[in-house]
Amino acid sequence: MRRSFLVGLVPAVAIAAASFTSTKVAHAGPIIGLDLDLGTAFQSRNTAAVDFSVGGGARLGYRFGLPGTYLFLQPEIGGHYMRFGFNADNVGYDYAGILNGGLRFGLSGIVQPAIFGHLGLGIMGYNQTGGQNGQVSGYLGPAGDIGGALDFRIVPGFMLGAQIAYNTVTVPSQAFLSSAKWVNFGLAATFHIGEPRPRPVYVRRYY
Repeated sequence: MRRSFLVGLVPAVAIAAASFTSTKVAHAGPIIGLDLDLGTAFQSRNTAAVDFSVGGGARLGYRFGLPGTYLFLQPEIGGHYMRFGFNADNVGYDYAGILNGGLRFGLSGIVQPAIFGHLGLGIMGYNQTGGQNGQVSGYLGPAGDIGGALDFRIVPGFMLGAQIAYNTVTVPSQAFLSSAKWVNFGLAATFHIGEPRPRPVYVRRYY
């Protein structure tokens, strides 16, 4: 009985070892990402409101696998737009548009946790009079974000997951600098172009 147990255990160990080895290399290749975001916008310090927001964006990058590890490093550039204040008509920030570049660092495999950070240029629309038809002025300033993501490989070359980020844009406001801040969270679809399919593993059983 002990011999039959060992014979049955060998294929299981072989399959596990083969799977471990085949996923240990994070494959390099271009990345296209599409984001759909909800968020909370922290309005100007005069209103101190938190508004429901919605937006989206796109990312282009290239994923490098770190040799001999599960880890990847991904330089990327992107653009995002966020519309603020769907549940308020107060004076304050109305929208944000951002162009940025940065790095994403994470773990490859079926489940792919990652962290990221970007720097770039943002434009903030500021509603000076309030209301849906208020006077909106645009301000340019440096932008940055930091956040985390959790992706799941649905099929080779396509990941679907969620991400959350803290964003800030520094803009001039009435002769001084102020920071517009918001948190966005939502879905992310990522296409890893050229990612190879997993190689089949064949195990010969001996009796």
